[in-house]
Amino acid sequence: MEINNNREKSVLIANRYKPLDTSDRGGMGEVLYCEDLHLQRQVVLKYLQAGVEARRLLDEQKALSKLRSKHVVQLYDIVTIPKGGADHPAIVLEFIDGEVLTPGSFSADNDYLHVIWQISCGLTDIHSQGVIHRDIKPSNIKIDSEGVVKILDFGLSRNNSNAETRSIIGTPIFMAPELWGDQTIAFNSSIDVYAFGVTCLALLNITPPSRLKNHPPTQPSWARFSGYFDGIPEEITEILHRCLASDSAVRPTMVEIQTLLAKHLLLNRHRAVVVLNGKPNILDFNNRRIALKASVGSLTIDYDGLSFKVTNFAGAVYMNNTPISAGIIIPGCCVLTFGTGNSRVFVTFDVSNPEVMP
Repeated sequence: MEINNNREKSVLIANRYKPLDTSDRGGMGEVLYCEDLHLQRQVVLKYLQAGVEARRLLDEQKALSKLRSKHVVQLYDIVTIPKGGADHPAIVLEFIDGEVLTPGSFSADNDYLHVIWQISCGLTDIHSQGVIHRDIKPSNIKIDSEGVVKILDFGLSRNNSNAETRSIIGTPIFMAPELWGDQTIAFNSSIDVYAFGVTCLALLNITPPSRLKNHPPTQPSWARFSGYFDGIPEEITEILHRCLASDSAVRPTMVEIQTLLAKHLLLNRHRAVVVLNGKPNILDFNNRRIALKASVGSLTIDYDGLSFKVTNFAGAVYMNNTPISAGIIIPGCCVLTFGTGNSRVFVTFDVSNPEVMP
């Protein structure tokens, strides 16, 4: 991105935005840093470079007007900028005091998992509103001064309802295989999942596997891919590998990815409470097993730091009216039933929900 530090200050924009002395230029848009004199804060005004299709700014405006997410840059206002004797439409965006993500700048550790979890949160929020970003890559993601990840640049975004293209648009290494066709191409949010998988790989390694450079790309082998994630739990590596599947139907959803990452980031932080016969039983890092004994049955539950699992039972024991079995994972909130008929004993199982921060 080209930076100009010698821009002359001009008159107020929309009677409230005072241009500062810096601006940026990206692939399609120009960015003018301003001070919002009404709210005493720095903001970003974004407008298109000459010759760029006007739809790009409108698409970004439509997408951002739907989104209210901690991990997505916020749209504040819509204005016009006088330039070259004409008014140009512009959007006013949240100023993010931070740096874009850099390929190869992370190690496979907990800090890395925390960053990609935040990206997954932002994409989950984006997809929940029927929006496809279409240009997920490290340079479109920032970490602010408080460590919060923000997804930027929605100029290529689409709604799920009109997601098709007749041209190859995007950043090649991050483009899913289905985007490389020479006919009208329909696509869905799984292309963002693919780009997320490549981004996760790029943050660990600046040189991508050769298969990802093909047009269209093909999924790296498990042996090659998993080698970059040494030290990361295998089930996380597996779901990231699935992100790069050539068949879009095989790719996970961002909700699945977000949930799995959160589970591992909350290792040993869960706490379950079970009250039986008026006595509370606690399952947590310090007390990893409880044995529940009722007159009509018994149940042993273990906590392995990630989930609560049935390891033993006797008699007629049910979970939410379904017969229980050894090895089953107990969900965060359910009813356990011991016995049948009039001799039944009901017990609630409640798990606290610690939050991954920020």
